[in-house]
Amino acid sequence: MRTNALNRATGRQMECAGYTVRQELVLLELNSARRALNSALATPTANHPERLPTRHLDTDQIEAVSDVDVAAFGFDWGLCETAVTDVCGATPRHRLRGAGDPLAAFAISGRDGRQGFLQRLSVAPTHQRRGLGRALVLDSLEWMTRWRVQRVLVNTAFDNQAALALYQGLGFRRIGERLRVYERSLL
Repeated sequence: MRTNALNRATGRQMECAGYTVRQELVLLELNSARRALNSALATPTANHPERLPTRHLDTDQIEAVSDVDVAAFGFDWGLCETAVTDVCGATPRHRLRGAGDPLAAFAISGRDGRQGFLQRLSVAPTHQRRGLGRALVLDSLEWMTRWRVQRVLVNTAFDNQAALALYQGLGFRRIGERLRVYERSLL
C-alpha cells in the first residue's frame, strides 16, 4: 500500500505505523501563472522556438493516457486507467490535455479556487526533449490564467533533473521540505 505525498510530520506517524519511505519529492510553486506564461511566450527556448499544439482529451482516451504514463514512469509508478481517473477527480476542476499524434504526452491540471495544480505530466520516452512537456505546462498555465489562479503547485522526484529544469525554467521555485511517499506491505 502506498500513500500520497506527505510532509515530514505526517510521515513520522506513517513510520510509527510501519510504513517506509519509497520516494522523496520536491514541491515547487509559481506565484504568478500570468507572468510566467507571458515570459515563456515572449522568450521561446533555442531548442523549441515554437509552441507545439495541444488538444483536449476525452474519457475514451484514458487507456492511451495510461499507456503514455506507464511508458514514462514504468509499471512501478505509472498510472493505470483507474488511477488516471482518480487524479482527474482530485480537484474540483481539472483539465486533461494531450500532445502528439498518436498521443505521446499528456498533462492533468487542476484548480481549487485561486490555487492551481499541475497534477501529472508525462511524456513517452521516445518523445522526450522535443518540447511536448513544455507545451503542456504552458497550456496548463494558460488555462489557470483564464481562471485567475494565483498560485500553482507541482511536485516531482528530487532526482528528476529534466522535470526540475523544465519547471524552474518556467519560473517555478522550490519551497519547503521534501515530501515523501510511504509504502507498507499488506502481507
